[in-house]
Amino acid sequence: MRIAAGILLIIAAIFNVIAGGTYAAAGFAGSAIEEADKAAGGDAKDALDAVKKAAGEAATEGAADAQDVAAFGDAVAGAQEFASTKGLFFGLFLLVLFVLQIVCAILLFIGKAKTFILVVAGLSILAEIGGVVLFAIVSFGFTNIFGVLGGGLAIAGAMGIGKVKDAPPAAPAEG
Repeated sequence: MRIAAGILLIIAAIFNVIAGGTYAAAGFAGSAIEEADKAAGGDAKDALDAVKKAAGEAATEGAADAQDVAAFGDAVAGAQEFASTKGLFFGLFLLVLFVLQIVCAILLFIGKAKTFILVVAGLSILAEIGGVVLFAIVSFGFTNIFGVLGGGLAIAGAMGIGKVKDAPPAAPAEG
């Protein structure tokens, strides 16, 4: 079970480094854009409000592509929320978790450091669920299963570390 947990954690770590880099880059870019927008006087927020207003007007007029305009406005709002410091910090957390998951997998293979494994397994599960909770535009999917399943198996495998196996009975004393 520990071997399977280690392999799943390595797969989850690969997905986390890709996602972490993406979140961090998008968060950094979003933060930079927000700062530039503040320096320019906040025109980007006005443009977003205009898109939402146009979507509302198109919906009231019964235009055929009112749903497309409304969907675009929602996508812009979701992207604006995503591309912020929240995305930056979550991305950095995933990059740190990448290293922790690799170390945890190695420790699972050799059967050492029970407490460290339990902590990293818990963080792996929280990261997969936290990504879905923090960002409404991300849904629980295929890649999240590896982190949750790997974390669960790592917890189960770590519980067996350090337990004394059934020792053979002692030889009778000669005497």
